[in-house]
Amino acid sequence: MKTEVIRARIPEKLKQDFETIAADHGWNLSQAIRQLMTQYVSREKELMRRREETLEALEDIEAGRIVEGQKVLNWIESWGTDDEKEPPI
Repeated sequence: MKTEVIRARIPEKLKQDFETIAADHGWNLSQAIRQLMTQYVSREKELMRRREETLEALEDIEAGRIVEGQKVLNWIESWGTDDEKEPPI
């Protein structure tokens, strides 16, 4: 895996607190920053995915492509039974 060095100017107190917390986890500064960036990127990707799904759902609603809630609940209640229903459309 190719790596790169990054630089950032941050308040000294924030750096000290960050290093202390990282040390509590057994991480050096590089490991902690890598972990933090990995979590941040993962969270942001998930938020973008959810946003896209929400926009798609709003388009479906505006186009009238909706299913009554009771039909969905009836379908869910049938899961795992001998009379499992097909998804409502």
